[in-house]
Amino acid sequence: MRYLSCLPTELPSKTPSWYEVLAEARVGIELLDGLRLKRRLHNNLPRGDEHGKAHPVMLLPGYGASERAMQMLAKRLEALGYVVRQWGQGKNHGAVHKLVPPLKARIREWSAELGQPISLIGWSLGGYIARELARDLPAEIAGVVTLGSPVVGGPKYTLTAKQYVKMGFDLDAIERDIAARDSVPIQCPMTLIFSRVDGIVSWPATIDRVTPHARHMEANCSHIGMVLSPKVFRQIAKALADQRESLAN
Repeated sequence: MRYLSCLPTELPSKTPSWYEVLAEARVGIELLDGLRLKRRLHNNLPRGDEHGKAHPVMLLPGYGASERAMQMLAKRLEALGYVVRQWGQGKNHGAVHKLVPPLKARIREWSAELGQPISLIGWSLGGYIARELARDLPAEIAGVVTLGSPVVGGPKYTLTAKQYVKMGFDLDAIERDIAARDSVPIQCPMTLIFSRVDGIVSWPATIDRVTPHARHMEANCSHIGMVLSPKVFRQIAKALADQRESLAN
């Protein structure tokens, strides 16, 4: 479980192949591993309630998923002492411009209530949304962890590309808009967890090449398994602990 010191140089150029999509079937094994290791999963992991104060975390699901998909991750984080909230938006329908405003209000309210900034963990599209929230709310966001999230191109290099085209979206225009947004830096600590065997998002699109302090961790798991795999959970716990330590310093 280490951060990459040298980023992969491959650039996104295509959506995942059908071979990669079929490989997503490994998620069943990842789920079984998580259930089998349930009792030992939290051994030797840094806790979220160190020094007597529980750290707050909000979870953001991927495209087409709801809070239910994040329940296992939520329970694991709560067992480590974190205070966890779901994003409260129901199913992620993919219309980012409609999802962001209520999320900003919810985050401002929760952060003010707690008197401290909160961390965001976003899966797939949820991770892209988490990054944009952190970009706009630097005082309220303590850190971001993304799980297989497209930080380049939006849906262009994902399995949902054709669906977005059918809905009338211009994928090239979205890619340009995302690149333009990068002119506003994300200030908080940020960890991007990616997998080269991701069958939903082309993995080169999950690499942040413009944020100097972005840290990357590689996971050998399916895209769906990002929120189920015990190995990825250990990476998440490590990333959250490092982000909190970075803030403290």
